Amino acid sequence: MKKLKGLGVKNYNVLFHTHTVAGIVISFALFVIFYAGAFSLFRHEVAQWENPDMRQPVQEDINLDLALQKVDSAYGGLNYHQNTTIRLPGDESPVVYVYGAVNKTDSTTERMAAYVSPETMMVQDVRKPLTTVSDTIYFLHYFRQIPVIGLYLSGFVALFFLFAIVTGLLIHWQNLLTKFYAFVKEGEWKSIWTNAHTVLGVIGLPFQLIYAITGSFFGLLILILLPAAFLLYNGDQEKLVNKVNPAAALTVDENAPDYNHFTLTELAAQVRQKYPEHHLGSILVRNYGKEDALAFWRIDGEGILSAGNLAMRLKDGIVMEQYSIVPEKRNYSYSVVDFITKLHFASFGGYTMRVIYFILSMITCFMIISGVLIWREARNHSKYTFKQRLFHHRVTKVYLAICLSMFPAFAIIFLANKLMPLDMTGRTILVNQIFFSSWLGLTIIGLFWNKYAQQNRNYLIIGGFLALLIPVLNGIVTGGWIWDMWLTYHWVAYVDIFWLAAGITSLYLSLFVLKVKQESDRPIEKLPVEAKTQPTGAPIAKRKLSKPKLEPQLAMNKNTPS
Repeated sequence: MKKLKGLGVKNYNVLFHTHTVAGIVISFALFVIFYAGAFSLFRHEVAQWENPDMRQPVQEDINLDLALQKVDSAYGGLNYHQNTTIRLPGDESPVVYVYGAVNKTDSTTERMAAYVSPETMMVQDVRKPLTTVSDTIYFLHYFRQIPVIGLYLSGFVALFFLFAIVTGLLIHWQNLLTKFYAFVKEGEWKSIWTNAHTVLGVIGLPFQLIYAITGSFFGLLILILLPAAFLLYNGDQEKLVNKVNPAAALTVDENAPDYNHFTLTELAAQVRQKYPEHHLGSILVRNYGKEDALAFWRIDGEGILSAGNLAMRLKDGIVMEQYSIVPEKRNYSYSVVDFITKLHFASFGGYTMRVIYFILSMITCFMIISGVLIWREARNHSKYTFKQRLFHHRVTKVYLAICLSMFPAFAIIFLANKLMPLDMTGRTILVNQIFFSSWLGLTIIGLFWNKYAQQNRNYLIIGGFLALLIPVLNGIVTGGWIWDMWLTYHWVAYVDIFWLAAGITSLYLSLFVLKVKQESDRPIEKLPVEAKTQPTGAPIAKRKLSKPKLEPQLAMNKNTPS
């Protein structure tokens, strides 16, 4: 097959080394982002599995005003002068979420979050949740567990990932087609991992570019907005926000008189009638119960550019056209931000698109692992000293232990969610402690396995057995057996089916496909002592000690008669 035109030698070497350094620096952090992000795509559905109270049919004709009143009563009064957001039920989640502000005794306010069951109108504080699996995994996706700098770290990792993608594409460009069609699973390990890395990188290239760009955008948003506000709006950030969302420019009077305006339930019916092909996602309310009360309706469709906002006065139900961003009249700024948001969270194309995103995330995780192994294999060479090769081996072992142990650790947090009673004090903290301590423990255990194949195989065995326990434990604790949930709350059944399939697949691969070689995969620490005195790249059993060469002067003296 004809090769494409490649880079010059100098440019190739520069890009190759920068690609390698960038990739190895962010590899395990990038793996965590993609692995946790894959599960986060279904975090609302997982919430139905982990919390039996969330297992209820989706209702559209809900009394939204009553739900808001219940939250107001539960928190001792909401501050409606600040934004109060109501997220309506949908296929993802059957409950009503309310995000707002609460007045404190010292005349200050603090943010609150709660959900309301449409069936019972019971209020549950989201800040003190009964369950934590979906939230913990979602927060791990952007390192929120790291105070202050976690989000920025995830943004910089995404930025370096973008750099690694571009440099990787340039250095492999010449042999891109030949490597793609010549992928084999036999031969030298360096060739196998290189081909796998290249092929999977090509398959997932558009997806990886999307996440590198959008991840950088969300993680480093403040660093993007500050210079933009300074250059375009003389440092006025409010003008920049109003450009993206004109409704943010609207103000309300905190001292406005009370007013018996239209109910949110009545106006929701009007919006649904006006946009029958769209669904209501959320409502942002200001000054609820006052004369100048406003509501901003988020409407969305299945398409990637089908979302918009509808600004409305509650006292008369009149739509404020100049502040509305309906799908047919979207401005450029709003379209760009909404487009990036939908691309990142896969909130378009239905569940099919999210499943595709999940598969591509797993492919990217495998590509990251193969990149680490390429890095190590390239340094298992005679030009490196024993200490250098030992360092490369240990770094690879640590990286693989951190990444591969996530599979059994994720299974453990799902199991811990069922083992801890829902009415237990400090339940969510304990579940999180079990998850992170088990992840750390599994990582440390993996450091004692010197062979990479052994690490992979053992983690698959542990994760496989734990995965098979998840649907069984869910059925025992909550009564939500797969065959029952399939007919009523199918997402609960889907979660159990996923773990059942993951357990069977991982056990099959570990027991019948993956085999740990005894000779060729010998750990570097077990090389004979004499190998430590000089560089070596091949197993000592295959090396022949050559006769040392004499220096020229010594050789001449040897042949000279005394």
